[in-house]
Amino acid sequence: MDFITFVPKKELNMKRISVFLIALTLSLSAAVAQERKPWLVRTVNKVGAFIDTLATRGIDKRYIYVPERPWQLVLKNHLNDMDMNVESTIGEEVLASYGYIGHYSMKSTFKPRFTYNIGLWVGYRGYGLGYNISLSKSNGNSFSIGATGSRYGIYLRTRSLDTKNLTVDLWGEDEYEKFNEHIDDFQALDDISINTFILDGYYMLNGKRFSYAAAYDQATVQLRSAGSLMIGAMWYQSNIDFSQRKNAPIIQAMGNTGKLKVQEGGIGVGYSYNWVPVKNLMVNVTAMPMLLFYNRKKLTLYESNYDIFLYEEENLKNGKKAYPDDIENLSWTDDVTLEETKEVVSHGKVSFNLDARASITYNWNRYFLNIHGQWNQFKHSMDNNTVKLNDWFVNASLGMRL
Repeated sequence: MDFITFVPKKELNMKRISVFLIALTLSLSAAVAQERKPWLVRTVNKVGAFIDTLATRGIDKRYIYVPERPWQLVLKNHLNDMDMNVESTIGEEVLASYGYIGHYSMKSTFKPRFTYNIGLWVGYRGYGLGYNISLSKSNGNSFSIGATGSRYGIYLRTRSLDTKNLTVDLWGEDEYEKFNEHIDDFQALDDISINTFILDGYYMLNGKRFSYAAAYDQATVQLRSAGSLMIGAMWYQSNIDFSQRKNAPIIQAMGNTGKLKVQEGGIGVGYSYNWVPVKNLMVNVTAMPMLLFYNRKKLTLYESNYDIFLYEEENLKNGKKAYPDDIENLSWTDDVTLEETKEVVSHGKVSFNLDARASITYNWNRYFLNIHGQWNQFKHSMDNNTVKLNDWFVNASLGMRL
């Protein structure tokens, strides 16, 4: 016999009804309490639940661990930044118009001094944003947004900086001699502004056992070694502006170019591998050759009332003035005029680029330490100008999960 045998049927039915009513009351109370929460709170909860689903969907838990604490708070330090090479050639015809015989080329490398940048990243399960500022005299900042799921990753990164530091190489020949000069610490007379924008996205074919988020935003933890073939796309844009009046000598030396805008778009197929040699330690290497099918460059040309090819005794030749020999006295810069003349747009041929990345991550408890780097190189040529941008950085970060 059991307990039900000794309970009258009528009393048993009443108990079942009571239990049902209590359960119904609690459910209705929870629903009412949920409805009473502010709309924003309810929306955030729904979005969070949806992101949680994306982070765990289809993964093999023997290979990937999704921490219970969903938030990441990360302190970052940029160890380096970027450099841009712009090479211009002044041909024989241009020099002949001044009565010179020969040609010369100038390569300028726009690069800030070594800077200490510190920043903060806040993320939820791989979805987040970060901001970095410079702690040194060099003015610059960067902003990033990222979103990673079990099979995809999308990243947007912008950078801006102002610098007066150039590395200049001059070479060529005239009717008397060949020359080659290197100036390691050339100072522009006014700021040169550089802005870059990179948007890239990836799809991982082995999202079940490989986690890209474990390497680059620590939203997950890779437990066993695994790799994945990746399909990616990238859009890149850079703007360099040195069209301040005091920079007129640099503008003319670079073929009268005062502004330069480069846009490139590409797709690629690559491979990424997470190596877990010991517990809590992971090393990632990613390489993706990119086919750049869209290459566009726009030059904004300027004309000045000063001319670098004139000597002082030739002042006012063709209505232009020669730059004074006394470079310490900058009073002449008040008299410089700079006028925009035209824009020249060109579309380059299909080319290739390599997107290379590496990362080392160590996890312990709710904390993690990460060092990662990325390198891209973009090239573009038009007439007498060649642009090469090395966009690279090394990032060190210390974070915790909340």
